[in-house]
Amino acid sequence: VKVARWLVRSSDYAVSSTSCASERLGCAFKGQPFGDIMSITDGNATLSTGIVYTYLPPEDAATQDILADPRMSLTFSEKAIGCNSTAEDPPCARLTIAGKLTQVPDGPESDLALSYLFSKHPQMKEWSKAHSFKPYWMAKENISSFFFIDFYGGAKEFTVEEYLAAQQLII
Repeated sequence: VKVARWLVRSSDYAVSSTSCASERLGCAFKGQPFGDIMSITDGNATLSTGIVYTYLPPEDAATQDILADPRMSLTFSEKAIGCNSTAEDPPCARLTIAGKLTQVPDGPESDLALSYLFSKHPQMKEWSKAHSFKPYWMAKENISSFFFIDFYGGAKEFTVEEYLAAQQLII
């Protein structure tokens, strides 16, 4: 579980998987799986929460999908941050977090989310000048399952509570 938390903490982005809300570029039919890239964070320079935050505009295809159906997954690969093997090799860790991605409620929660996002991705501060970006998260109660491999032998099973309680692994 520590490696899963480290992978989220160390990642700059995740691959999001949503269900197409409508026919559009990249979606031949409603309900088709759609993959996208989302810049993410789980805290700031000194705090790792394990909760994934992202910053999305209403025009984004993935935003349109999650507004219609918030069920989705976020996938992380150690290859993106430096693995000495190919991405599919089991010792190159990979994690999928499945659940619901929702807008962070306005107020203190949103302010905290923005501070986390801007801490890791300072360029995001400028994005709202052109579009109405909002912070989104996969809140604790919205995480439904994990798929995690970091060695041979298949996926490891753990609960949301175990994931969130895991201490940050320093590699």
